[in-house]
Amino acid sequence: MVHFLSDETRTYSMSAEDTPALTVAMGDTVTFQTRDCYDGQVPLEADPANLEKRDRSRGNPSTGPVYVEGALPGGTLICTVDEIRLAERGLLSATDRHGANRTLSVVEVSGGCAEYAGRHLSVDPVVGVLGVAPAVGAVPNSTPGPHGGNLDTRDVRIGSRIYLPVAHEGALFGCGDVHALQGDGEVCGQGIEIAAEVSITLDYTPRAICAWPVVATAEHYAIIAAAEDLDAATDLALLAARDMLIEFGSFTDQEAVALMSIVGDMRICQIVNPLRAVRACIPRTLVALPA
Repeated sequence: MVHFLSDETRTYSMSAEDTPALTVAMGDTVTFQTRDCYDGQVPLEADPANLEKRDRSRGNPSTGPVYVEGALPGGTLICTVDEIRLAERGLLSATDRHGANRTLSVVEVSGGCAEYAGRHLSVDPVVGVLGVAPAVGAVPNSTPGPHGGNLDTRDVRIGSRIYLPVAHEGALFGCGDVHALQGDGEVCGQGIEIAAEVSITLDYTPRAICAWPVVATAEHYAIIAAAEDLDAATDLALLAARDMLIEFGSFTDQEAVALMSIVGDMRICQIVNPLRAVRACIPRTLVALPA
């Protein structure tokens, strides 16, 4: 079954206390209407002063939450990004690493291209925030973690399949913060921030896949981990990748570590959120995860 969820039902955290906005069966598809990371508070005008007028507590809204029938703690929610339809205009705020020299540009998006700095750049939409509720309490949508959240990962795009560890009955899934285009690192703090409609098919397996989010692309599995610094995040992602190679690839501990060194790739997701996020990428030919 196909459902539609309006951006009127949105939250600013992934919370175990939220009332579901929608209940779906395993295998259903939901089209999420999402607002930009500013929650629509910033006019589509090239005036950086407008950024200071917004309510910052309303950052990175996620549309949801969606209760998935049969999804139980200990299992894994499987989310397939079927389609991302972008609005016609987005915003790009650029600043240096110290928060100075801020600019704000309106970016026109049409025909699969974004127009910026006199160039036409091919869009490659990314779902920045995507996650499930923790077992108790709430996690702000600014923060990535085992639940997902603000992953800001280029691999979360059309055709990707995301595996999220379920900690709360029904999963309580939400998504938002779409970028028309974003590079690894998201070094100035943002991609092209834009409203969108995101169609995602939600499924579930009772099997635990990983303690951290995993993104399946056509080429690899990306295990995403986050910590206060990149070194710590790298260690967490590598340990999770090693465990996945052992469990789903039947490799020994030594073989798994060696494979990460010779065919694995470490990539930065973002260096601007409260926790830094990296991903350990392993070829899909090495392991077999549930579809």
